[in-house]
Amino acid sequence: MKDKKRERRGKISRREFLKAGVVGLGMAAMGGLTEKAFGAPAVIKGTKLTILQGTYFIAPGQDLYKKQALEWGQANGVQVSADFLNWPDLQPKIAAAIQGGGVDIVELWPGWNYLYEKSLVDVTDMAQEFGKRGGGFEPYVLNSAPVKGRFLGIPHGYNNNSINYRISWLKEAGCPNAEDGNKVELTWDQYHAIAKKCKAAGHPFGQALGHSTGDPPGFCYPYMWAHGGMEVSKDGKSIQFNKPEFVDGMRKFIQAWKDGYDETGTSWDDSNNNRAFLSGQIASTVNASSIYFAAKKDKPELAKDIHHMLFPKGPAGRFYWLESRTFAILKNSKNIAGAKEFLKWWFQDKQYGDWWRIQEGYMLQPVKKYYNDPTWFKDPKMSPFREEPKYGINQGYAGPPNQRAALAWSKYIVVDTFAKAVQSGDAKASIEWGAEQLKRIYRV
Repeated sequence: MKDKKRERRGKISRREFLKAGVVGLGMAAMGGLTEKAFGAPAVIKGTKLTILQGTYFIAPGQDLYKKQALEWGQANGVQVSADFLNWPDLQPKIAAAIQGGGVDIVELWPGWNYLYEKSLVDVTDMAQEFGKRGGGFEPYVLNSAPVKGRFLGIPHGYNNNSINYRISWLKEAGCPNAEDGNKVELTWDQYHAIAKKCKAAGHPFGQALGHSTGDPPGFCYPYMWAHGGMEVSKDGKSIQFNKPEFVDGMRKFIQAWKDGYDETGTSWDDSNNNRAFLSGQIASTVNASSIYFAAKKDKPELAKDIHHMLFPKGPAGRFYWLESRTFAILKNSKNIAGAKEFLKWWFQDKQYGDWWRIQEGYMLQPVKKYYNDPTWFKDPKMSPFREEPKYGINQGYAGPPNQRAALAWSKYIVVDTFAKAVQSGDAKASIEWGAEQLKRIYRV
């Protein structure tokens, strides 16, 4: 009887499931044409295929994907439409599609493969074929993409994320080896000491702490782990969030926020820090290489003053929050056959390789063969991102990635803990609040 009660307590309720995404509006369409097939089954001719994913910060990647989808649709007699949403809007739209239909292929962010497990088509054979062709999946993919041994989406990588900085300003602040990010090796304390000097000179650091799926958790989770905090123990039986060493680390961050950061960052999303950096408002920020990509295109002189470094180390080491983004098929799709055929085609070396390379390393390699791809060696300022997968761990660490970890991430509990801490100045109370929220989800 006790085991049954424990099992019931461990399940995520329907209300919690729906809260993870609010019902959104309908899909915006874009046309497709009909033509002969690329060897696909005749049964899909005359059908429709709707694809939903997040908007790209590297615009040529989005343009190429759209072009590829339309070309495949034209060749196979399938009317293909695609919609690219702002990242915070993607999960609510997926939740709406799960309830109301109308979408065939969706891009899943980390943890959503667990959160929506019962609504996704098993594509294990397709994923394993892609992995085998690529020399095997990177460890971060194997740790985050399979759900109970099954692939419910095909991993296409994860956007890179590290420290973007202005070479000249960090050099003025005394950062060793600032001219070459590949040689910069800092602790978080050292990084924040440089932030203090930069802010005093009128060039603060910037960090997004709002409700957005990329940069806020991309900073908060690694900083937490680096200072000894974590959501749950390895066996999943105890919350390890409100640890003294994490409280101490948060106190340091609160002070660093006052001394070295643009304090409006509590309301920033994944685009605010890009704009602040490109406008010369901030000297450093946690972000993908999209800042550098945009600068090379529109502000070449600024691009010369930009470099990247690996995340600093904390008392517990160096960490990255790194999981998988996948393309998945919804079970309520009216064209599962067409969706499978498109994904089989798109994940071939030609289509996927062209898409991956055009983003110049923005997407981290999901399979091992791309670690040595020439793309990484064209620009030494991109080299630090190549090493990122070595330090990647999953949401929910030290426990495994699962539905509870995904729900905690979707509710921004860790991110909100940081925002509350810098707004209130009380590290201990903020972390205790976060621990209570995690207890409600993990039920420990």
